[in-house]
Amino acid sequence: VDLLVVGAAEIATPIGASPRGGGDLGQIAVHSHRALACGGGRIVRLGLEAELVAEYPLARRLDAQGGVIVPGFVDAHTHPVFLGTREDEFERRLRGETYIEIARSGGGIASSVRGVRASAEDALLECLLTRLDRFLELGTTTLEVKTGYGLSLADELKCLRVIARAQALHPIEIVPTFLGAHDFPPEYKERHADYVELLGDEMLPRVAQEDLARYCDVFTEAHVFSLADTRTILERARGLGFGLRLHVDQLSPLGGAELAAELQAASADHLEHVSERGIEALAAAGTIPVLCPLVPLYLRDPKEAPARQMVRAGCQYAIVETTS
Repeated sequence: VDLLVVGAAEIATPIGASPRGGGDLGQIAVHSHRALACGGGRIVRLGLEAELVAEYPLARRLDAQGGVIVPGFVDAHTHPVFLGTREDEFERRLRGETYIEIARSGGGIASSVRGVRASAEDALLECLLTRLDRFLELGTTTLEVKTGYGLSLADELKCLRVIARAQALHPIEIVPTFLGAHDFPPEYKERHADYVELLGDEMLPRVAQEDLARYCDVFTEAHVFSLADTRTILERARGLGFGLRLHVDQLSPLGGAELAAELQAASADHLEHVSERGIEALAAAGTIPVLCPLVPLYLRDPKEAPARQMVRAGCQYAIVETTS
């Protein structure tokens, strides 16, 4: 033991090591007059403060100053590898334009793609490290980081290499996800089938060969990747050893949640328009709904993901703060 964390009003710890859902949500252990003993960068013991202080008199002490200690946050859906911002789209939405209208006019994801393609790897890394600092300041210790703003073999690899470099330099634990199927790039706007083929034949094998991502994700919506496209991409990804994640049922009830459950995906994200059947399928499959409540607020969409219905169905779900 080389560190004692003392002076906390309360320390909250989870019960068990598996996700909780349904009626088990909200069950957590709360300890008073306790301290944490740490060694080698890990928590090794939770005990009465007076006992730990007496047992480890030489350990450095960190005073929590009456605060509450909770486990580090896990943000399971982020897109932080980009340069350039899209604040002009707030004004466009205030004028009544929808997400899809902005996207079709070259805004949204396409705007961020232009920024990434025009940026050097070092510039992207500098911005990512700044964002990781902010995540850590706010208590996030594990971060799923998606690509999706390159949409070419060279630019997606560039983003994944930036993520790998950031992991080597920053204490946050990063889980990299390949999201080459975030949208169709401008050079493939009229050749969707060709881009799906490129993803399966060239991009996914190269990412697997260089071991740059743990998961493959697809944005499944009527204006981007269809259910058939998604199945093709993710079955190829699974064959190459990737875990599966999906953006589904965000803008329309397309049936993406059912597909995510069928494919035994690790997560199904967004779900503002998920069906009752989709919720039941997710619960039965153990696929985690990842809810992004700021997204409909950001997009001025009155439809929110039916979290309470998911709880009643027994889903184990996550809530994240992302808006991109």
